[in-house]
Amino acid sequence: MFRRGRGGRPYFFNQTGVPVWRIHILLVFFLLSGGLILLQLFRIQVLKHQAYLAQAQEQYQIFREVQPKRGEIYWQDLASRGIASLVINKPVYNFFVVPKLIKEPSQTAVLLVSIFPDKSADILAKINRRDDPYALVETSLENQAKEKISQILERAKWPADTYGFEEELKRYYLENGLGGHLTGFLGIAADGKTRSGQYGLEEYYDDLLRGQAGLIEADKDASGRPIAIGRRIVKPAQDGADIILTIDRNIQYKSCQALAERVAEFQATGGTVIVMNPADGSIYALCNYPTFDPNNYQAVAMGNFVDPSLANSYEPGSVFKPITMAAAIDQKAVTPRTSYLDTGAVVIDKYTIGNAHSKIYGQSTMSDVLDKSINTGAIFAFRAVGQENFRHYVNNFGFGKLTGIELAGESDGDVHTLDLNQEIYYATSSFGQGITVTPMQLITAYAAIARGGRLVKPTIIKSLKINGVLKNLPLQEIGQVISPETAETMSAMLTSVIENGFTKRAQVPGYKMAGKTGTAQIPNAGEKGYSEETIHTFVGFGPVGDGMPAFVILVKLDKPQTVPFADSSSAPLFAEIAKFILDYLQIPPQTSP
Repeated sequence: MFRRGRGGRPYFFNQTGVPVWRIHILLVFFLLSGGLILLQLFRIQVLKHQAYLAQAQEQYQIFREVQPKRGEIYWQDLASRGIASLVINKPVYNFFVVPKLIKEPSQTAVLLVSIFPDKSADILAKINRRDDPYALVETSLENQAKEKISQILERAKWPADTYGFEEELKRYYLENGLGGHLTGFLGIAADGKTRSGQYGLEEYYDDLLRGQAGLIEADKDASGRPIAIGRRIVKPAQDGADIILTIDRNIQYKSCQALAERVAEFQATGGTVIVMNPADGSIYALCNYPTFDPNNYQAVAMGNFVDPSLANSYEPGSVFKPITMAAAIDQKAVTPRTSYLDTGAVVIDKYTIGNAHSKIYGQSTMSDVLDKSINTGAIFAFRAVGQENFRHYVNNFGFGKLTGIELAGESDGDVHTLDLNQEIYYATSSFGQGITVTPMQLITAYAAIARGGRLVKPTIIKSLKINGVLKNLPLQEIGQVISPETAETMSAMLTSVIENGFTKRAQVPGYKMAGKTGTAQIPNAGEKGYSEETIHTFVGFGPVGDGMPAFVILVKLDKPQTVPFADSSSAPLFAEIAKFILDYLQIPPQTSP
């Protein structure tokens, strides 16, 4: 049905008399509105589902990160063939109150101040925050202190929901004064919030020791506190790995004690002792003096955290001469009986290099060069082997490179002067001046001589325990630096140094020891030349002659004031520690004392 409107145009009507066009407009309106509603439902239920779900869960659920247990560190007890704890996680407690549930804040404050008198102002401020559901009062309480506080509060009939204790694990280092540089400590990371390993083992193995955090989901009440019932573990925490060291607690104790005594006796500024098993490169002891207490690292100047045995390179002096001699003998450029005429000095370009105390030894063999520590003889040996070969052996012995020991902060020393291809630098390097090495590099090189010429990576790790599975670390042999014949010859020559040379104070009655001293002048800081201050070093091994030596020992004393040469300072300290190890390991004498 239709009617004509103005202008003769027809209008269509339905049976009720309503124009059809109006019905179409309403239909379009309802279709659009329905589409918008469906679109919004799709956005909420599909596109924004996770966001709204998270908001809803936030109202009644809480997610908490579960911290893993940090791995612990153990060391050896070779006497019992067992292990002992060195670094543990000790439970401590944080005490908190709930101000919003405390009905009598004044009486509460008085009682808390009587327990914690040094925190009176802080306690009053926290108690008066009436809407606060959590106020931390004290941290790191030992179990005895926790129990004492609990008894006081129970006698005062405090409601149990107004206070509580949170347990956490605190890193604790058991042997104060024996392993600060070795372990490092667990400190605050760069972000100022999280804890991370700093220096030593704690830093080197931080990721492995830390483990992986877990996650717990729990419901919470109207006050926002978690409800213990119904907790669900979303992701379990994975505890950190335990580390078993090669360090022996008894050898470490003796070495550190003897070092501290000698530093005091000779009025030195510091020192280092390293004991290594040459068979596999495992370190039995690593001591530096002065040391620090990792439990109280905040009281120590930051510069004292650096491990001098790894990070502080120095000019070693005559203790480097066996490296030069080994290169010359291995190249068959000299033998122990090769002789030359010592005139007391060698002139290279405009430089004159002399012997210590300007001594002249006349006709001397290569054995004499080591026995009497003749500088010109070291230059003779270097010239016999040649610059290129000499540099090759220095590099192959590991100088100028990181040893790879599992401790943070290692330095690679400095032998770059050998790249300058000038004879004067090679000449001074032949007797240990003009290049720098670390104590760890030096003992590793001597260990290669002791173990038949094969260089091995030093290690302080015996095994790792990861997820309950014990994993022993394999021997890492780097390569053959000198031939077994050369190593045997060098061992005999270094034995002669102790028996016939200037280093008789390194002798241990009943045993053959091999080794060499070094008394090195310290370069002037920021200018040419050397000061009158010295560093005394001795590196030796033994017993020699009955298979693989049982140990290599490095002793270094910095700036001793009461003795002029290493034969009177470092050498007797070597003998003292060597005697202890021989007795401790029950190694029978080779000859009657």
